[in-house]
Amino acid sequence: MSMLPVTDAASNPKVASTPTYDRAALQSGILHMSVGGFHRSHQALYVNNFLQTNAEDWMIHGVGCLDSDIELITAMAAQENLYSLIERSGTNDTMHVIGSIKEFTHAPTQTRTVIDAIASDAIKIVSLTITEKGYCYDTAGNLDPNHPMIALELAGGAPRTAIALLFAGLTARMERGGTPVTVMSCDNLPGNGHVTERVLLQFAEAKNPTVAAWIRANVSFPNGMVDRITPAPSADTVALARDAFGIADPAALASESFIQWILEDNFINGRPALEDVGVQFVSDVAPYEKMKVRLLNGSHSALSYISYLMGYREVDAAMADPLIREFVGRYMDEDITASVPTVPGVDLTQYKATLIERFSNPAISDKLQRLAMDGSQKIPNAIVPPLEFQLARGGSIKNIAFALAGWYRYLRGTDEAGEAIEITDPMSAALMALAQQNPTDPTAFLQTQEIFGNSANAQVITAVTEALAAIDAMGTRDALTKLLY
Repeated sequence: MSMLPVTDAASNPKVASTPTYDRAALQSGILHMSVGGFHRSHQALYVNNFLQTNAEDWMIHGVGCLDSDIELITAMAAQENLYSLIERSGTNDTMHVIGSIKEFTHAPTQTRTVIDAIASDAIKIVSLTITEKGYCYDTAGNLDPNHPMIALELAGGAPRTAIALLFAGLTARMERGGTPVTVMSCDNLPGNGHVTERVLLQFAEAKNPTVAAWIRANVSFPNGMVDRITPAPSADTVALARDAFGIADPAALASESFIQWILEDNFINGRPALEDVGVQFVSDVAPYEKMKVRLLNGSHSALSYISYLMGYREVDAAMADPLIREFVGRYMDEDITASVPTVPGVDLTQYKATLIERFSNPAISDKLQRLAMDGSQKIPNAIVPPLEFQLARGGSIKNIAFALAGWYRYLRGTDEAGEAIEITDPMSAALMALAQQNPTDPTAFLQTQEIFGNSANAQVITAVTEALAAIDAMGTRDALTKLLY
């Protein structure tokens, strides 16, 4: 098969769409930290679709915040920052070439460039997908001054975290007499705009109260909810772009076909009319984010650990197991749904059925380890609030308890076949030590304030301990069968 570079994809009839706007003539109005697979399958796609019919300066200045981002930056630079996105429904694959990223900067080696870009009046929105751990907050949702990188930055070290880079850029913007700017979080945490505002202002107060005052007057922080399952790009994705579409693209990525973005319309210096391309602007994002974080993200965490212990490595393969599929359904129905408020325009029964279908999509084949990583950051937002809600009302917590027992067993670092598990978590050392030193007693684990707060009462400790004992005595599969039947 003859192969085309992604820059020539417009001549390939297998490619559904390519940029029709004049990329050279348009300027960046959005700076995004940090560009990964999700941003490229979600926000960059929405902006690309908007630009197809609107010749406005809303292109994206991408920022890679990690040392490892240099590989993607290099690959995209070689192809004019274009990349291919393959949307996979399970029955059909559709490729789009995305052109909304105009420039792509590596923050660790081009820090000054990033700061100057944030300070530029051309940038009207700074958006973030830095994951929960990128906000460097403590259990109360405040900036953690003892976070190793934050502590260094507060002491005068060079900015490396997104929070410090934002502070440095906004300081320069203030000093230059710059215009207001919107900072828009696109991460999975409740009240993400509020969290961003709080930790940034606390950092600013510690560094320079004058800058903090300027931020209060000149920066808005809309809340938002984003949703699209996007596995980490891999060699298989690159091969799919090559073999199915004839496109050579080392930066190719795939996502599911489902996409959603709910945004609070709180933009202090203008925004693109993204409602024209499917973004839903609302006055209150909270019901939507609670629905998504508790049902989708929480279910992802709940199924990931037990599925991995049972020998599965891909989400769709795990969901093809009737036992795991049943567990996910009961987890949502019995332990989580009651904690989800009324969501305007959404039928929760249908929403949950759609989640089961999305998790089961064989074309996506997301890795369980991707879902299992950073549990200490995800579970406080996705699982602990429903747990506390159910405890207060006397509702079921048995499925949550089983999921937490699975996580604790996973943290021992080996699956049931004795294979080593690579644990990726900011608290991995402490959590693995607890699981290995107290393998049958999760009490100290459940009393970890940073994760569970004060939610682990005697009822929770008993339920998780009993579930863990069942997993150890009969294996995860039989223990799960006993739980469900």
